[in-house]
Amino acid sequence: MSDNTYIRMLIESQEKKIALLDEALESDEEQIRLIQEEDPDMETLDEILEKKGKIIEELDRLDDGFESVYAKVRDELLNNKEAHRDEIKRLQELISVITEKSMKVQAAEIRGKETVERFLKQRKSTLKDSKSSVKAANAYAVNMRKMNKIDAFFVDKKK
Repeated sequence: MSDNTYIRMLIESQEKKIALLDEALESDEEQIRLIQEEDPDMETLDEILEKKGKIIEELDRLDDGFESVYAKVRDELLNNKEAHRDEIKRLQELISVITEKSMKVQAAEIRGKETVERFLKQRKSTLKDSKSSVKAANAYAVNMRKMNKIDAFFVDKKK
């Protein structure tokens, strides 16, 4: 393959990475919206997390591919900067966009984590309250049964 083909592959991989980062950002926002609902659908949440896992795997694959292709054309790009000026400029623009989107995804991940933690804390509190209510109801039922039960007694007929 020619160096131009490799350079085009670098550009295409960065464009795909931007699209994947957009998907990751959408998934993070969808996850946050879902968790903030009154009664979130846990199956949908699992699907979102699974989708994000696949996106991360694809991003890792693209990064590995970029590094291996870049290693093949690095010398050409460094030694013939003027000949590849437009391609280098395009790669720099894409990398700048990727950096910006990566920071947005990281911020969304942090917000998502905090939202999940609040959700779990709330659910834990609700479960704790439910357990206390069940325990109180059981204690009440036991006490009521005892009140309706007449204990055996001894009648002294001597008198």
